[in-house]
Amino acid sequence: MFENFFSFWNNREELRIFLGKYPYLGPILFIVFQALQVVIAPIPGEAAGFLAGFFFGVLKGFLISTTGIMIGSSIAFYIAKFFKKKILKRYEKSVRYLKIRKIFKRYGVTGAFFLYLFPGFPKDMLNYFLGFMPLSFKAFIFICTLGRIPGTFALSLQGDVIYRGHPKKILIVFGLFSITFVIFFIFKKKLESWLEINSENTTT
Repeated sequence: MFENFFSFWNNREELRIFLGKYPYLGPILFIVFQALQVVIAPIPGEAAGFLAGFFFGVLKGFLISTTGIMIGSSIAFYIAKFFKKKILKRYEKSVRYLKIRKIFKRYGVTGAFFLYLFPGFPKDMLNYFLGFMPLSFKAFIFICTLGRIPGTFALSLQGDVIYRGHPKKILIVFGLFSITFVIFFIFKKKLESWLEINSENTTT
């Protein structure tokens, strides 16, 4: 296993060169992969965003990953719209769904946007739950894309830095992302609590 990893690492430049020979096929396949990841979540979304930066570089990886996320999120949203009754029966009593419904009822698209923005929240599940809400597709895709841009770009940047293999830069980037994640996580918890408390106050 370690031999395969080191072999992959030593040949990572050749891999980018190989992908560069197929300027359309590689990105298309990764977009499909990213879209499927959003719809059925076979692997964590963070890993897919990281790999986009690793294979394609910061900017290109970010654009490819964002395109896949938009497509996958759109599919998930419409699946929830078309199969609302069947899916809702399974999740209508779940704590996560009830929390999202309260927040959306009180704050609408603004509350949903913040849920996409902060790390640690299951955004792929949020795509489906928002499909149950009185929300237009235009509003959904706008807040979904805008809310996921910072995290997607950060993951692509991280993947590109790892690819370049500069130990100091890797440590700096990991340190900055760790600090940023902790700060966002703290504010995320406070924001969710505040949104939920205020949502409960308006319904009582």
